[in-house]
Amino acid sequence: MEFDGRESLAMGTKASWISFEKGSFSDVTIEEKKREDEKTPQRRCLCCRGNGKKVDLLRFVVVDGVICFDLRKKLPGRGYYVCAQRHCIEKAFANGFKRVLKRDPSSLGSDAEAFIASVVLPGLRKRYTELLQSGYASHQLLIGSDSVEEAAKSDALGCYILATDASESTKKKYRLNAQRKGLPCVGLFDRAFYGQLFGKSDKVVLGWLRGSLCESFMPIEAAIRRLEGIREDNEMASDEGEG
Repeated sequence: MEFDGRESLAMGTKASWISFEKGSFSDVTIEEKKREDEKTPQRRCLCCRGNGKKVDLLRFVVVDGVICFDLRKKLPGRGYYVCAQRHCIEKAFANGFKRVLKRDPSSLGSDAEAFIASVVLPGLRKRYTELLQSGYASHQLLIGSDSVEEAAKSDALGCYILATDASESTKKKYRLNAQRKGLPCVGLFDRAFYGQLFGKSDKVVLGWLRGSLCESFMPIEAAIRRLEGIREDNEMASDEGEG
């Protein structure tokens, strides 16, 4: 018995994009946000038994006796959900998948660390780049400080993305802007990566417009951060503010 990194059967399916015009947003009340969260599909982690949003958990299915990581959560069959945390994936290997497969987990032919490194993280990084490219093609991803700042002024921005090798002054500026507006400020790669991804020169500042692509992107970013042990930029912004 072994793990398979095969992806969702629906990987070629096109998603429908939502276009947002400048000034078209209205404030969302706490009550509305709570009702929206209540409508969000929830799933229970196979290991810690905690409930979480479906989009935030990793999905696995058994296909032909093999545990498959369902990156896009579209593979047929019963899904088994695991928190995107190392300790939950380790528990899945120690016991959780044993209950699913009804056999000794030592026969799975892999371990948690190897599985995370060879299957889960490569899949998440691939999805990360796919979403960025789709966002750029559909004009939901903004590139460059001017367009990002204009969207922020009109409350159209959903998320800041900064290259990891941005200058300290740039990082401080955008992290504080994100704090003031209550927006995420993320970024996993350097300026060369973001530039090459779009066939351009180095890019330091990017941003998502609010919408379905931004909402799909954030859980992927967060999962990669947790599994790689990368500290959240918003936490660092808080530390800078306290200093």
